[in-house]
Parts: sequence; structure tokens; C-alpha cells
Amino acid sequence: MIDFKLSYIYHKINLCYTSSLKFLLGWQSIFFTGILNSKKELFHACKGPLLLAVNHPNSFLDAIILCTLFKVPGYSLARGDAFKGKLVNQILAAFKMLPVYRASEGVENLEDNYKTFNDCIEIFKQDGIVLIFSEGKCINEWHLQPLKKGTARLAIGAWQQDVPLKILPIGINYSSFNLFGKNVHINTGNTIEYKNMVNNFTDNGRLLNEVTSSLQIELQSLVYEIDLDDKQQQAKIFYIPINIF
Repeated sequence: MIDFKLSYIYHKINLCYTSSLKFLLGWQSIFFTGILNSKKELFHACKGPLLLAVNHPNSFLDAIILCTLFKVPGYSLARGDAFKGKLVNQILAAFKMLPVYRASEGVENLEDNYKTFNDCIEIFKQDGIVLIFSEGKCINEWHLQPLKKGTARLAIGAWQQDVPLKILPIGINYSSFNLFGKNVHINTGNTIEYKNMVNNFTDNGRLLNEVTSSLQIELQSLVYEIDLDDKQQQAKIFYIPINIF
């Protein structure tokens, strides 16, 4: 269970986090030429319980950009190997980050994912928002990777506790992965809810596959498919006309 009674230090770090987001939002023109958000009004009006299911093409920038779009920053799931030591854990917790471990980061740590998922469900019960990178890894390319089943497992766990959770698919697309002044396109799909599923809790395996498949289809339409060597297609998709008048 997450302790929502913040200590003084925790509170100060959290204020620093909020201020940092506002700073990044105010100075985003340094990093980005333009951010094209297909449903900007949706982010301002978003309310939980909500699970943001996002692709992961550009490391820490993905979470930062999305957090600046919400009035109240949500929680995000991060690589478990970053959580080393009590102090680091407290700092990351203050930044509203929760650990998720992969087998490559130590099979002995996988049990800790149950605690993180339980924490997420408690956040959902308080109408909170959680961000998860559904591919489970970060690769700098214009291509959607096969999804891991963690997103579906988390959603089903919430649904089983009668939490009216919605999954919101989001595709982030960058004109460049390493240059300043990049263009960013944020595409938002249709929400996924338990009431729309064909399968139910009597066959969790099929329900797990159905949720994962539904999310894969949604994200596939939101994430651009561009060959890394196709400069012409990259320029065509991310081109922003300059208005000199």
C-alpha cells in the first residue's frame, strides 16, 4: 500500500517535480519545434481511473511529455533496475514513479511486480492515472513492437476488483530521436473497457489475449511505420509549414 502522507522531504521533492514539469512545459520550444496533439482537449479533461497505454520510442522524454499535458501529473511505471537503495526509491516515489521488473533484471525481483500492480489498483480506486509503456522496452525506431501482457494483467486486476478502469492507447511519434528542435505527434485512440470485451473472468487466459490484441490494434493505428533510411517519408510526415505572414 502506498503511504500518501508525505514526509517533509518527500513533499519538497514532489514540489520540485511539479515545478520541473512546468519549467519543461514553458521551455519545450528548446527541445521541440512543435507538438501536434490529436486530442489536446482530451488530456485536460481526463479523469481516472485511467491507464495510459503508450509506446516507448524515446526513453525518458516519453513520460515527461505526457506528464506535462495533464493538469495533475499521474504515476508512471519505470524500469525496476533504476530503484536501487532507500534514498533513490524515495526520490523516484516522489516523482510518482513505480518499479516494474523484467526477467532480465533478475527473476528474483519479479515478485515485486505484484506489489506495484496492487499499488496501481489503489491509485485507480482513488480515480488516479497511471502510465505504462506497453511494449516493455525502448527502441529508437518508427515501429510498434509486439506488446507485453503487463498492461492487460494490470487492467484485468483492476476490473476484478470492480474498478471502472479505462485503457487509453496513446502513440508518440518523433521526427528525430537525438536532435533538438524535433517535431512530436501524439495520437490518441479509443478507450478499452471491460464491458466491451467478449471474454470474461471465467477464462482469464482468453481475456488477457483479447485485451492485449485490442490494444495492439489500437496502437498500430497510432504509431507511424517508417523505415529508418526513408528520409523522404520522414520529412513528409513530420513537415510543419512555416507561416511568414
